[in-house]
Amino acid sequence: MHAIVSGAGVAGLALAGRLGRDGWTVEVVERAASPRAAGYLVDLWGLGHDAAEELGVLAAIEARAESFAELRAVDAAGRVRGRVPIGALGGAVGGRWLTVLRPQLVEALEESLPEAVRVRHGAQIETVHDDGERITALLSDGERLEGDVLVGADGIGSRVRRLLWGADADAVRPVADLLAVAWIGEDPQLAADLGGRVATQVELGRQLLVAPLGATEVSGLAVLRGVPASEARGAIAGMGVLGRRAVRAIRAPYVDRVAQTEVAPWVRGRTVLLGDACAAVSLVAGQGASLALAGAARLAEELAYARHPSDVRAGLEAFERDWRPVVEREQARGRRAAAAFAPATRVELEAQRALWRATAVPGVTQLVARAAGGVTTRA
Repeated sequence: MHAIVSGAGVAGLALAGRLGRDGWTVEVVERAASPRAAGYLVDLWGLGHDAAEELGVLAAIEARAESFAELRAVDAAGRVRGRVPIGALGGAVGGRWLTVLRPQLVEALEESLPEAVRVRHGAQIETVHDDGERITALLSDGERLEGDVLVGADGIGSRVRRLLWGADADAVRPVADLLAVAWIGEDPQLAADLGGRVATQVELGRQLLVAPLGATEVSGLAVLRGVPASEARGAIAGMGVLGRRAVRAIRAPYVDRVAQTEVAPWVRGRTVLLGDACAAVSLVAGQGASLALAGAARLAEELAYARHPSDVRAGLEAFERDWRPVVEREQARGRRAAAAFAPATRVELEAQRALWRATAVPGVTQLVARAAGGVTTRA
């Protein structure tokens, strides 16, 4: 059996690896010339942690995982207003939890690919033809690929979805006018001052998280409400001490609107959408990378039973039937989480601050960890 996968991100590579180990021949097509260097920290827990183990990539991801001692809430003056040990966050989700940079997660998945998988960078799918028995994709470099299934795992701006489902306006839905800015920068002094801890600050309409990466680098993530990309740096700097220091470390930021994708159906003929192409839950939902891994594992499981091209369509439909309710539940949770990430009202802001102040009360830390979702970055 032969699969064509559009997109060499988390979902696409996870699926390709599992199919390759199941005996499939897999062609992965990625329009970027090389893997993206920028990205934010993501937490794998629950479904994502279980899927990484099932896919056989958990050890490779653990080898690249980051380690932090504490999550601290600070105010505009840089004063600590609350703290939660990272161990408490992990305990809130049963201990099966780790944090890794998205570029490192992608690297772990790509390095774990079997020989049956070929990844082609710098090309994209231009046309698709499905005759009911085989699917043919013409690439931008002129090569023609044929397979039993085409998987669009190419993100919120999916090329496959545009070709076969239509305009993005019908699929991509912004979440509460939120803008996300993520970066990895060099600032040895800020890394040293963080001292192995993640700092977070919540203000009206915005949130900032900054974490040390080794001795010299820092990772930053800002979520801003109602701020255009051209004004993002100023908005972050205006948050106070942490914001001003974070802005100085920004290098090659990744900027994007916080959005979800809603597509029906996910399957058309021998083509299926996977991950953010059809089921983005948004950055603020806290399960994006985990759902990408778990969704890939679920799709691969359904396709594992395909022994003939006629079996493929049944597997694709079973995948959507079983996985769509999981995604819709997480999307609803993501929409509710927008207020916690970038409070829209003074009442929402004060509720967040009260939650952090409560960490000073003995016995309350675990409750705060559960309320925080059990994650440091929610990505």
